[in-house]
Amino acid sequence: MRNSVEADLMKLLAALGEKQASGQGVFIEEKKYGLIGGSVSHSLSKKLHGLIGGYEYKLIELRDSSRLGEVLHMAGFYGFNITNPYKEIAIEHLDELSEEALAIQAVNTVKVMPDGKLKGFNTDYLGLMKLFKTEAVTGKKVAILGTGGASLSAVYAMKKLGADEIIRVSRSRDKADSLVQVEKIDNSQKLSKIYNYEDSDWRDAEIIINATPVGMFPDNGKSPLDTYDINWECLKQTEMAVDLIYNPHRTKFMQDAELAGVKTIGGLGMLIWQGIYARDIWEGRDMEPDYSLAASVMERLLREQLNLVTVGMPGSGKSSISRQVALAMKRKFIDIDRAVAHEEGCAINQIIEKSGVEAFRNLESKKLREVCARNHQVIATGGGSILKETNREIIRENSLVIYIDRPTKLLATKNRPLSQGKGVYNLYRERANLYHGIADIKVNNKYRFGREKRMADEHVAFNKKREVDSKQSQYMRDIRRFARSVAKRYKLHIRHIVERDIYGIGR
Repeated sequence: MRNSVEADLMKLLAALGEKQASGQGVFIEEKKYGLIGGSVSHSLSKKLHGLIGGYEYKLIELRDSSRLGEVLHMAGFYGFNITNPYKEIAIEHLDELSEEALAIQAVNTVKVMPDGKLKGFNTDYLGLMKLFKTEAVTGKKVAILGTGGASLSAVYAMKKLGADEIIRVSRSRDKADSLVQVEKIDNSQKLSKIYNYEDSDWRDAEIIINATPVGMFPDNGKSPLDTYDINWECLKQTEMAVDLIYNPHRTKFMQDAELAGVKTIGGLGMLIWQGIYARDIWEGRDMEPDYSLAASVMERLLREQLNLVTVGMPGSGKSSISRQVALAMKRKFIDIDRAVAHEEGCAINQIIEKSGVEAFRNLESKKLREVCARNHQVIATGGGSILKETNREIIRENSLVIYIDRPTKLLATKNRPLSQGKGVYNLYRERANLYHGIADIKVNNKYRFGREKRMADEHVAFNKKREVDSKQSQYMRDIRRFARSVAKRYKLHIRHIVERDIYGIGR
């Protein structure tokens, strides 16, 4: 019976194909979904849904909110994700809301129902909840920066996880005051207290969540706290800092928190989980958390996003090792010093002699900003690139940083004017703490590549050429082996990030 049914189905599909080919208008339409937002060109959602769904997914950039209703009713689409700035206004164009979306008053997922009506859901709060173990939030005071749709989802998630007090922080004093009045009038809408950044009442929060777009690519290097001159020393009670932004991987908000010893987590895990839950809603699946899928997707996305950047003293082998790492990982290799020299048309030592160290550092910073904004590369930096704080932030934004530490007595000094002028040991004392501070991984390069004893019969005479070839071959074998170990450390560190972000803080 089963074979008969399958045979009939195959005949039906073949017949439909013939009718479609002959122009009789019978066709099978593939399901199509999309992301609607004000700026979506840099979104990972298309790639994410390609990995988890296997359906067509479009990025729809909408600059005029007056057309939102029209876009939501476009033919051929079975559902949408909604992102900034339309998570709240989209509700006006929907026929029905889920219980959670109604409570939050913001949607990020829309499903076209069988009768053609539009139903709104919120999976952002589910994605955010997945970042935490319940015990990490229970009884804590939480401050949420921002008052838009993302902040509303964050409030709901924190309530679900048992936060004791939740405060939203607005940059607008007038907006904060008006929101407070609305919440006092209608208790059913009372979600959280609203304060301005300049108020002190929120600064003793144990968890701070950035639900603003400040610091998102391409406007990297900004934190919502900068405008108000708030540093992390003023936030002494903070235990965790969460940024809902996932590009760049480490925002300035997160980097500043890390320097203050605060545990941080970015928004990629939330993006993945909310996407999986959106897919389940669209396709009518049971919304059971698939940790294996989420982990594999996150590892894939992180490998494609994060550069591998090497830092270390001049002459520590960064360039030679990084070049072989790039070959092993099938990635583009960029040497910052060589890139600057190529653009200027002369060697680094000549630039320094002609224009001075400061002029070279400015050229270096410009090149770092340009190169580190891209993804999936191996980058070797100059020995002094970490001296500027802005450079350290640029390097860490979308990279895993590997510090190649080499004993000072083994450091090469040829064609390195600073090493020759100041002395290698003095340079090392000046920079060692900065290398340690910026690095995710430290590797020791104490090897003399090509110097290992080679197996050869002492009684066999080698001519000069064969001896040189043998040394060169041994050097390449050694450095490639070392490069493979560096690549392995990079991959292991990404798995560590996945374990933390997908399975939740404290899991």
